[in-house]
Order: sequence, then structure tokens, then C-alpha cells
Amino acid sequence: MTPGLSKNDIIEYSSNIMIYIDKRRRRLLKVSKDKIFSSDRGNIKLDDLVGLSYGSRVKTSLNINAWLLKPLLIDYLELGIKRVTQIIYPKDLGLILILLGIAPGSRILEIGVGSGNTTIVLANFVKPDGHVYGYEIREEFIRVAQSNLETLNLNQYATLKYRDAREGIDENNIDAAIVDIPDPWNVLDPLYNALRYTAPVVFFLPTMNQILKLFEAISKHKGFIDIRCYETFLREIELSPESIRPSTAMIGHTGYIVYARKIFKDSDVKA
Repeated sequence: MTPGLSKNDIIEYSSNIMIYIDKRRRRLLKVSKDKIFSSDRGNIKLDDLVGLSYGSRVKTSLNINAWLLKPLLIDYLELGIKRVTQIIYPKDLGLILILLGIAPGSRILEIGVGSGNTTIVLANFVKPDGHVYGYEIREEFIRVAQSNLETLNLNQYATLKYRDAREGIDENNIDAAIVDIPDPWNVLDPLYNALRYTAPVVFFLPTMNQILKLFEAISKHKGFIDIRCYETFLREIELSPESIRPSTAMIGHTGYIVYARKIFKDSDVKA
């Protein structure tokens, strides 16, 4: 074994790898017997990869260079999970993680699981001692989300419930919450009861009409302060020896992030 490498650096059968030829030709897959990676730049027999280390360079059948990379969280989000719903993009998730103060050991409530994209990110950051509790009203979405969690071996850090959070939430003393449903104003009371005092919550909404309705509901509720709203933009810069310039393609508006923190309501304070 090459000095400095551990057993986890060696590719085996059932290992997840990302084959990278260039930005347009990258594929995340599991190493299996008799399986072949195919592209317009040539093929690679996956059996030939067993015993190599991550970071190695191999040649395709057309003598084109390809590199064997160990998949990161971003690789799974971009290439490795099944999507049956709109997802919250990484550009938004980064800010959300910081706003919510997510850390190992955190207990997080997620209302609106969808494909499980956000669940995966939350579970990855709360492990090994934290947990994500997800509520979803579409049973078929739960099955997809559960499968996506299993792809990354994160299923033990998340509990997905086929339940409508508007009708009640089982957990309490939750450290933070994210709400990604069309009508979050209808979940404020059970959400409030589930959160510990001063805990943050983020609502993700696609339209300003929803922001207005939510802001009015939160203001009337009196159980949250420090209400803020953000929209994030991310523009990639194209790098080449000939020119460095902004990409002509850009993901623009995805959604609005509304943030608030739980406080004591007057009704919580006993005389």
C-alpha cells in the first residue's frame, strides 16, 4: 500500500466512486462486477479499478485520462440522488446551515421532506450524535427520501414520518427547524411547541406573496423575533487558459429564506 494511504483510500467492490474526465463528463457510481462505465470519451471496466486508490488516473478505451475521486456530499447532491420534487439548492443550504447553527449533536425538525435532499445535508452535519425528524404528507416521497439517505449511509441519523405537521409534532426541545411547505403559517403553533426557547427556524418559500402572508402570521403570533429574509445568488466563474469570465449560465432565483427565533409569549409566562 502506498505510504500515507489507509484501507478506506483503496477502491473495492461496492465502493462508491466518481469517475471524472472533465466538467461535463463525470459520473458517480458503485463499483460492481462486470460493470462498464461508458462515455463518448471511451469505456472503463470497473473490475479494473478494484485495488486502486482514490485519486488514481486511469485510461479509457480511447486512451483518454480519467480520475477516480472519492465522492463528496456535493457530488451526491448533484449526481447521486433521485429527485421527485424541487430541492433546496446548495447555494441556499449553506446559508441555512449557518443560520440554524447546525452542528454534531443537534436535534433538527424538518417539515416537508420531499426527495430528502435537505434531510441528507442535515443528517450529514448532525452525525454522529444528532438526529433529524422529518414530516412529510406524501408517502411516495418518504420512500424516495429514505432510499437517498441509505445511498449515503445516513438513514440512522434521520427519522421520517408520514404525518402532517400541521396536526401536531411529537418531538419537543428541538434545537432548530426548517419548514419547506407552501403554507408555513398553518404550522406555526405546533412548530412553536416543538422548539426550545431561542431556537431558530428557517422557512423556504418561492414567492413574495407567501413571504407577506408568513410575515403577517409570525407578527400576529408573537412567539418569534429577529425576523429576517434573504435571497442568495451564486455565479460561477469559467476558468480556462484562454479566458476567465463569468459563466453565461446561472441559477438565479430559487427561493426566499425567512428566518426567526422562538421567544416566550406572554401566555407562556405564569403570573
